[in-house]
Amino acid sequence: MSSAAFSKAKQTLADMFGGVSSAPRQGWNLAARDIRIEYVHTKMGLFWAFIEPLAIAGVFIALRSSGSLEVSGLNMPFSLFAVSGILIWQTFFDGMMMSLTSLQRASGLIGNYAMPPESLIMAMVFRSLFLLCMRVPIVLGLAAAQGLLEWQNALLFIAMSPICALGGVAVGLFFAPFTLVSGDLKLAVGVIARPMLYLSGAVFPLTGGLAIFKHGNPVALTIEELRFCLLSPSLSHILPLFYVALGIMALFCVSWFAYHRTMRAYV
Repeated sequence: MSSAAFSKAKQTLADMFGGVSSAPRQGWNLAARDIRIEYVHTKMGLFWAFIEPLAIAGVFIALRSSGSLEVSGLNMPFSLFAVSGILIWQTFFDGMMMSLTSLQRASGLIGNYAMPPESLIMAMVFRSLFLLCMRVPIVLGLAAAQGLLEWQNALLFIAMSPICALGGVAVGLFFAPFTLVSGDLKLAVGVIARPMLYLSGAVFPLTGGLAIFKHGNPVALTIEELRFCLLSPSLSHILPLFYVALGIMALFCVSWFAYHRTMRAYV
C-alpha cells in the first residue's frame, strides 16, 4: 500500500471512530422520525407493524388446522416452522434492502444536518431492530400457544435473533456503494433474494438435493439454529450462531469502511 493510500485509509478510520460518538443519538432520532412519518397518518399507528407478521402467522395456522399443508419429519409443528422461518428471513431481507437503498437519501441528510455517515448506519440498525421487535413476539406467542415454549428458551431466542437484523444491514451496506455504479444492482439483488426465501429453509426443510443450499449459507444456518434455540437449545446450536455473528461483525466492519468512504465522496 502506498503512503498516500495508507494515509487516506488512516484518516478514514479516524473519521469513522470520530462519528461513532454522536451516531447512536442521531441514529435513534433519525430512525424514530422515519417510523413516525411512516405511521403518523394512520389510525392504528404502530399496530400496522404487527399486521404482516400476524397475517403470515394466521395463514399458516389456518393451513395447519385444515390439514391442507403439513410436512413430516419436523421437530415442531409446520405452522411454527414456517412462521419463524419467514419472519427471520423477512427481517434479514428488510435490513438488507433498507441499507442497499440508503445512499439515495444520504446526500440530503448528511449535507443538510451535518450528520456523519455512522448516524445513518445506526438509524438502519435501529429500524431493522424495530421490525424484529414486531416479529419476535409473534414467534414466541405461537410457540407458547402450542405449548412448546420455556422461558429460558424464549430469552435465548430473543438474545440471538438480532443476528438476522444485523446480518441484513451488513450485507446491504456491503453492496450499497455498488448501486452508484449500476442502477440495476438494487433490482438484481431484490430479484435474487426473494427466491432465496424458499432456498434458505424458511418455508420448507432443505432435504435431498436442496440440502446443498444450507452449506455456506449463513441465512439458512441462522434460521435453522434459531429454531433449535427456540425449542431445544444446546451448545452445538449456539456455537454456529456465534460463528455467524463473528462473520457478520467482520463483514460489518469492512462494509462500514467502504460505506463511509463512498458516502463522503458521494455527498
